[in-house]
Amino acid sequence: MRNAWQSLLRSLADPGLLRLRAAAVTYTTAVICGVLAGIPAAILGSGPSLVVLAVMLSISFTDERAGATAAQRWISLCMLPLVGIAAVGVARLMVGVPLLGDALFVVVLSAGVWVRRYGPTASRIGTLVALPFIAVLVVPAPVNPGPGFTLWGAAVALLVAVVGLLVQWLARLTGVTQRPPRALTAPPAGVATPESGERSAAPTPTPTPETATAPADQQGIRPGRGRMRPIASTRMAIQLAVTLSGAFLIGHLVFGEHWFWCVLTAYLVASGNRGRGDVVYKGIHRTIGAAAGTVVAALLSLVATTGPVSQQAAGMSLLAIAVILALGLWLRPAGYGWWAAAMTAMLSILQEVTGTQPGPVMLVRLAAIVVAGAFAVAVAWWVLPVRTGDALRARTAAVLGALTGLLLACIREPDAVPYLRAALDGTIAGLKQLGPTLRLERATRMRRRRDDHRADVIPALEACRQEADAVASHVEHGQPLSGADARQAGAIARRLGQYRRMLAGTPVTLQGLETPSFPDLGTAVADLAAPLRLVARPARSGATRTSTVPGPRAPGAAEPHATARGDAQHDR
Repeated sequence: MRNAWQSLLRSLADPGLLRLRAAAVTYTTAVICGVLAGIPAAILGSGPSLVVLAVMLSISFTDERAGATAAQRWISLCMLPLVGIAAVGVARLMVGVPLLGDALFVVVLSAGVWVRRYGPTASRIGTLVALPFIAVLVVPAPVNPGPGFTLWGAAVALLVAVVGLLVQWLARLTGVTQRPPRALTAPPAGVATPESGERSAAPTPTPTPETATAPADQQGIRPGRGRMRPIASTRMAIQLAVTLSGAFLIGHLVFGEHWFWCVLTAYLVASGNRGRGDVVYKGIHRTIGAAAGTVVAALLSLVATTGPVSQQAAGMSLLAIAVILALGLWLRPAGYGWWAAAMTAMLSILQEVTGTQPGPVMLVRLAAIVVAGAFAVAVAWWVLPVRTGDALRARTAAVLGALTGLLLACIREPDAVPYLRAALDGTIAGLKQLGPTLRLERATRMRRRRDDHRADVIPALEACRQEADAVASHVEHGQPLSGADARQAGAIARRLGQYRRMLAGTPVTLQGLETPSFPDLGTAVADLAAPLRLVARPARSGATRTSTVPGPRAPGAAEPHATARGDAQHDR
């Protein structure tokens, strides 16, 4: 209990107020867009629908989703209004012709996941497509929509894109938020590839910051145990289609007018699947957060109903929504449960403002969230599962490839160092996304709590990144490696290549590594052997060849042999 409390306090820490500044940018965008959307809402008499749509899109259209390059931002600017038209149209069908509208909703969101197989640009488009569809899911239906309401919905989406990009640009210009570090979009020609070190005219396959969070099948390792098994993006799309279809069915049959809580929860838990352990993690936090949000909304509604005037009660409710939104945006990066609590509280209060009765209805919403979360976890666990071990191996291999490419660039291609430093940062960020799931897995182990765990690979690789980045920083600033340093960097790069082959299932024997020129980096890389044995899958039964790391041994300090056959954890 004490450790859990300490972890909670650590999650609230915000060094440099980075989270607060990012939240302020998003909050400012939401306020501006909400106010501007209120003008056509008042003219059309559509109630709060357009305002809620503007705010929901604003809190989803973050700096990361807008894109780091001019081309990505132009895509966002063009896509949001077009998708907004489709989303509002589907939302109207979900009210008038529920079966058709629900089916189109499922197809569009599942297709947005399936297209990730075509690379980072397609992944970004798929994410942008999902934003308006999820936003309209929680928008209250207008009283008199009228024929032009769909076009106004597209105008609101365009407004959010323009205001969001402008506020984000001003924030970077004034230093409120940081510019993406070393965000180069393509490597120079002739960059050494991670595995062979050979020069090539084509860009290196080293992972980029954009692809760091791509599905496992896009990161160099095909997950699963059989070649006939669909790749991860296909499995995730099928899982999402099954989850959303079941959520619609359960919602309409069991929860009546509160069906959308089922669908929203199912999407939030199942989307962005980084392995079935991640789905369990989000399902738990979604349930805890929803319970907390329901309690907060119930207390606030109780206070609001004691007011003498209904307008005063509505004003207090809107003020509560504004405060909860600010807190939720600030705490969102600290843990999914915080954002789940904030969203549940805000939507509950919003429904009361728009006419839904409080009280026992909140328990119905909570029941819908629990049922939908459990259903999403069951689908992720049993329907073409994406195992956490597969995702961990893929992202670990991506980091090792980026480390290798950076060291080889320090030796042979100094001009490529800035790009490869950015690629390394991106792959580490993608690996860290698995951290909460792995820490939860470790905390729930009933036995041998102090033993090594595959979660240890994340801090080990982070230590390697820091040391390699320090070496690369000197090279980038015009201090090339000496001959002896270059030889040692090459030996470390070969060791990292062996580690990648270990993850692929090749039996590997690791000998001692002597790195007098880079003692910190050499030690960090050698310390990777133990956690990587836990990440690596068992060696293939047909493999008989053993690869040995070339390089000298430190006198009297030979590292014990480590093979990929040792103590690999079962995928979860």
